[in-house]
Order: sequence, then structure tokens, then C-alpha cells
Amino acid sequence: MIIVHHLTNSHSHVALWLLEELGVPYDMVLHRRDPVTRRSPDTLRAIHPAAKAPTIEDNGVAIVESTGILLYILETYGNGRLRPPPNTPEAMLFFQWLTYIEGSAKAPTMQFARLLGSGGEDAMRPLIEQAANAALGLIHAALDGSETLVPGMFTAADIQLGFFEELLEGFGQIDAWPNMQAHLERMRARDGYQRAEAKGGAVDMKGLFAGLAR
Repeated sequence: MIIVHHLTNSHSHVALWLLEELGVPYDMVLHRRDPVTRRSPDTLRAIHPAAKAPTIEDNGVAIVESTGILLYILETYGNGRLRPPPNTPEAMLFFQWLTYIEGSAKAPTMQFARLLGSGGEDAMRPLIEQAANAALGLIHAALDGSETLVPGMFTAADIQLGFFEELLEGFGQIDAWPNMQAHLERMRARDGYQRAEAKGGAVDMKGLFAGLAR
């Protein structure tokens, strides 16, 4: 059985959420953040040296990286669910958005978050802000008139986006992107999301960002 090493209030929520949506049984090992640093504990590093969330174990192997984990779960346990059929235009969109969120979009967005959190000016701010807005604008446009990233179909890409939107909410910027804000509200209303929170704890990026800033 797959084991999810779940770090409280972290990206590993997406692994729990996907498994709940699929109805796949799993074991969860809970790892709690350091109450002072808010960082991963040594117990998670003992499973994988990267000490990242999410971390899963299956077939005697521990792996990290959310996109790889979501794809592994879909390939191994999904039976074609929560992804479009292969060799279709929808599949192309699915792979694009699933990888874009954690790839091209996350880096400039988190750079912008750190800039806002520092409270100071930076000569690179206009370029950082422009890059973040360009990345977020593409996602926002994809949700214009569509409830999901792949029109008419809830997929694992929406799960990945849900946590990204929670990060955006955490540092106070989601109001600028109403399509993403509405998408996040829809995701939080899903039974699978709520079951994952009931088992792994609430996702509170606002509280996490506030704690890291202290």
C-alpha cells in the first residue's frame, strides 16, 4: 500500500487529495513542522534526504516532487481517471498545466512573494513582478469561462493548481486574480479536498507565511 509522509500544512495535501478523489487506500505518516522554524522535521529527512513535501513511499522506494508524485499515482492507481484520454488535445492541455504550475509559474510567483515579505525595495522588483504577473495571467486566462484548467473536466492539474492558489492567497495576492480565487473556492468545496483536510489537517498558508515572517 502506498504511504504518504504528510507534512502538516504543506504541499503534501495534494497527494492526500488525489488519493481521496480516486478512492485509493493509503497509509499516512504524519510529520509536524518545527514549531519555531516552521521547517520540515528530521523525521521527514530520514525518509528522503530532500526532506520535501510531498514524499511518498511505494514498492520500497521513497520519492519527492509533487508533479512526479501526482503522475505516478495516476499511472499506477488511476485507471484513466482524473486525466484526459491519451493522444487528445485535452491531454496536451493537461500535461501543459500540470507541469507549468510547478515549473514556469511557481518560481517567479515565489520570488515576488519573498519580495513582498521583505518589506523593502529591490532594483529587480519591476522585472520580478512582471514575470509573476505574466505567469499568473496565463492561468487566469485559462480559467476565463471555464471551471477547470481542461475545459469540462476536473483533473489532477486542478489539484496542483489548488495548492498554488493557496500559496497565492497566503501572501495576500489572490484577490487580484478572481478566476483563480473562484477556482480555489470550487476546489475547497469538493468532498475529496475536505476528506484530505480531515485526515491531514487544514491548509493555512496565511498562517504559515505569517509565521515565517516573524
